[in-house]
Amino acid sequence: MHHRPPPPPHAPHGPRVHHDSLAGRHVFVAPQRSARPDDADLAAGGGDPETWCPFCAGNESRTPPHSLRTPADPALPWRARIVANGYPIVMQHAEAAAAAADRPARGVHDVVIESATHERSILALDAAAWRDVWMLCQRRLADLARRDDLAWATVFKNSGPRAGASLEHLHSQLVALDFVPPVVAAELAAAAAAIDPFGRLIADARSAGRVVAETDGLVALVPPAPRQPFETWILPTTAAAFFHAAAAEHVAAVAELTRWFVDRLGRLAPGADYNWWLHQAPHRGADVSPAWHWHLEILPRLAQFAGFELGTGCHITTLSAVESARRLREA
Repeated sequence: MHHRPPPPPHAPHGPRVHHDSLAGRHVFVAPQRSARPDDADLAAGGGDPETWCPFCAGNESRTPPHSLRTPADPALPWRARIVANGYPIVMQHAEAAAAAADRPARGVHDVVIESATHERSILALDAAAWRDVWMLCQRRLADLARRDDLAWATVFKNSGPRAGASLEHLHSQLVALDFVPPVVAAELAAAAAAIDPFGRLIADARSAGRVVAETDGLVALVPPAPRQPFETWILPTTAAAFFHAAAAEHVAAVAELTRWFVDRLGRLAPGADYNWWLHQAPHRGADVSPAWHWHLEILPRLAQFAGFELGTGCHITTLSAVESARRLREA
């Protein structure tokens, strides 16, 4: 049976972010997100998805206006567009506040609608259309990086219900924050304390047989301690702090390698859901190692995170990194 909690009471101050200093954890409190529609709600009246899906061409009035689209020419039909998320975890116009345990959640939260038609897999798009999606994301990230009120930004995808997607129509999300999240801060600190950490990551992956694909200056590899079978990272082979400043051929290579990965995952685990997220350096003000590499982490959702994972931060997987890489290469 389909259950949905009742809509939340009016939240006059918008989303807030709470910080637990003991756990080192930030939690975004965004009650309005409990009212997000899903496909079951939207399709309840029947009909083709094009009649009820807010992301399909022809239904643009059901989303906020776009900030970017491709092609840019409004006389041509759009193929991808970026709009403000109607159920955000941060608000662009929240009052500015110094860091505190409970404060307004300030930033930008967008949806990247990746197809004008009701597609469920990135493999339904041709290579050029999928490349244009990544180019559009890069443009939006570059716009946000120029803002003095934002510290860091990411693009991430939830593909499938086990990965947290509420709508099946192809889309990603883009979030910019006014602080650097703890996971990224920890990566920055670890990188600053090491000598060429990403270079060593790539070299070790090569020697251990964990590289799964390479193209145009980018490498896809299974990290040394994957959280799930077939976890894969995509990163440039030379230091580069920001995806939003990456060369066009690197953006095209991300598009190619993500299509490659989704195809291989579908062969190895048909119907598997997955998440990915971009880690790049903060826009300014942080101590960033000159050897930092932006990277896209892709995590298949083949097993649930349970009490041990949630309680310890440690993960359990059924395949070694080397075996995951071998199966990906040979699929």
